Formats: sequence, C-alpha cells, structure tokens
Amino acid sequence: MIKVAAGDIIVAPPNMPDPRFNKSVLFLTHYNTRGAYALCLNRQTDYTLNEIVKPLGLEFVNDQPLYWGGPVSLSTVWMLHDKDWSVSNTMQINEHWNITSHEEMFHQLSKGVWPKRFRIMIGHATWDAGQLDAEIEGEEPWGHRSSWLAVKHPDPNWITDLEPEQLWSSSCSICSQQAVDSWMV
Repeated sequence: MIKVAAGDIIVAPPNMPDPRFNKSVLFLTHYNTRGAYALCLNRQTDYTLNEIVKPLGLEFVNDQPLYWGGPVSLSTVWMLHDKDWSVSNTMQINEHWNITSHEEMFHQLSKGVWPKRFRIMIGHATWDAGQLDAEIEGEEPWGHRSSWLAVKHPDPNWITDLEPEQLWSSSCSICSQQAVDSWMV
C-alpha cells in the first residue's frame, strides 16, 4: 500500500475514471483518519486575482492567474505558499508549505508582501475517511489500473518552478522513478 501524507502529491493516472481530475496533480494539504483535502496545482482558470479582489477595493499591478483547486467550495480561495509567509489564519502543512484562506492575505499581498513560492486556487478537493486510501489501493470502482499515483516528499521548487502544463508528465516520471527506487531497497 502506498502511504501518503500532507505535503505529498497525488497524480491522476492515465486511466482516471473521474473526468474532473483528468491529468491532474494534487497537493495534499491535510491527510488523517478523518479524511483528506488537496489542491489541484496544474489547472489554470480564466480568472485572475484582480477579478476576485475588486470588491475589496484592491488591485495588483502584477495580476496573478487563479487555478482550479478542486470541485468543492468553488467560492473559496486558497493560497498554497512557502512557510516563510503567513497571516493570522495561516495553517502549516509541513516543513516547506503553509496554506491560507482568509481576506487578510489579499491585504498583505496588496502591500507588496508576497511569498517566494505560491499558487492561488479556487475550490479544493476532499475525501471522506478512508476514501482516498481506497482509491489509491484501487478498490472498486477504481481498480489498480486507474488508482492515484503518489509523489512522496516533492521538491518545493519543482512544484512552483515547473510550468503547470508540464506538472502531470513530470509527476508521472517522478512516480516511476520512486517506484523503481523502492524496489531496489
């Protein structure tokens, strides 16, 4: 069984049965006995940050694209960012990453205080207790040929430095190498 943790990445296999996640790369923000939460890293939307902060009276010179984080709570905005940036409602994921979803983050950003590495998403993905484990293990209706792949301990720079459209193929390569490395032990 592949064990995943918060901070790992799950990768949609080529035979993904859920079309919403076709060729998606998701960053696990929470993973425990109660369930899992993740943000999709590689699906850019047609929306920008300026469009969602306009009601707050804010505007950014360097407008940022927004990504589809997942099909749940599409009216929420999440920022995955490096651990060196935070506001009062920031939650730590692991030693490299934090996550924030609060209006205060927009005001910090408007002051020019940006994280070094970040991605801003609309919505997120969730799984009930045991559901993600069952999908990873290939339990019905998934099957082993269509279960999630996993990238353990991804390099923080790789997540944000690689172009989003390259993340899926790069993730598949990393999964392959990690699987081979695990057999060599």
